[in-house]
Amino acid sequence: MKAISARFVLFNAAAILVALAAIIAVIRSFLVSPSAAPCSERYATSMTFPLARDGVALTATDIHARTGGRDAGLLQNLEIVPLKSGPAPVAMSISLPKGSAPASGSATPHGGVSFPWQPRSIINQPAVCLSYQIFFPADFDFHLGGMLPGIEGQAEQSEDRFLVQAAWRQGGTIGATNAVTIAGKKWKQMADDGPEIPRGRWVKVDQEVVLNAPADQENGILRVWIDGALAIDKNDFVYRNKGDVRLSGVAADLFYGGGDDAISRAPADAKVLVSPFELSWQ
Repeated sequence: MKAISARFVLFNAAAILVALAAIIAVIRSFLVSPSAAPCSERYATSMTFPLARDGVALTATDIHARTGGRDAGLLQNLEIVPLKSGPAPVAMSISLPKGSAPASGSATPHGGVSFPWQPRSIINQPAVCLSYQIFFPADFDFHLGGMLPGIEGQAEQSEDRFLVQAAWRQGGTIGATNAVTIAGKKWKQMADDGPEIPRGRWVKVDQEVVLNAPADQENGILRVWIDGALAIDKNDFVYRNKGDVRLSGVAADLFYGGGDDAISRAPADAKVLVSPFELSWQ
């Protein structure tokens, strides 16, 4: 009887452990998202924002003309430069002068750039992937943070819109900000606690946006990869509450700070290199 009782206890203890392991696995499945391959590896159709024509680098004036004047900082802070080694033959060299405020803000002097790229091919897509490579100098001071390029969308018949951007935070960690306007109300959703962005070498950035279902469903997706490693994974973002809010393109922003306050301005003269943007979709 003692042997049977011992075996019975051991059997039940093992069963309890198995059950606990199963419960923990289920809980983890809700709390931890599976790591996804970078969107640039999963999306089949793509297009690139050209920085050269027939092998000749474009100028800031060329890109300014292409935006229809809806840009800031291009003529002052952008130069297309050849690369001896890197991800592309040419890249954007973006100047961030000491003391400069965001290119699109009201305070001066302006640093960095802000311009739209709005290819019509993505308008009816439910999801899109923005990819590029960026080079921060080894001595780059991330200071209090700054904005990186992102994805925007808007409605045709209203002021509803969103702009979801990767960003560098204080100390150089990767984050993201989703600025939304719905029915005249504005708010932001934030994502932080990403890894530190490497300096002194080229870094690959992939940003995936999957629109939420309309009617206020909080199931929009934002993922950001740094050099192929998943850094941000959010599945509760709200980009819209009506189906007429659609993807509109890239907000090509790069500057220190997110406002006009003097404390967040560029702490020193700096230049950042950015490869041609690539948009891809399913």
